[in-house]
Amino acid sequence: MAAEPNIAGVARLLYVLAGAALASWGLWGADQGWTQWTWLAVGGMLLVLGAIGYSPLHTLLGKKEDRKLG
Repeated sequence: MAAEPNIAGVARLLYVLAGAALASWGLWGADQGWTQWTWLAVGGMLLVLGAIGYSPLHTLLGKKEDRKLG
């Protein structure tokens, strides 16, 4: 079952920006070890979710942005 997009516009942009920021922190700012891999994993997950326009949090809360979905 494919994930149906449920975020768009600014929310999607924020997911991508937050993912890029956290992944960058994991690459260059975090201490070596498990924290580095945790930041990379969380950042990568947010990047992917922003790229496909899907948010599990929005699904759980029952919210849907219909403005610019297409």
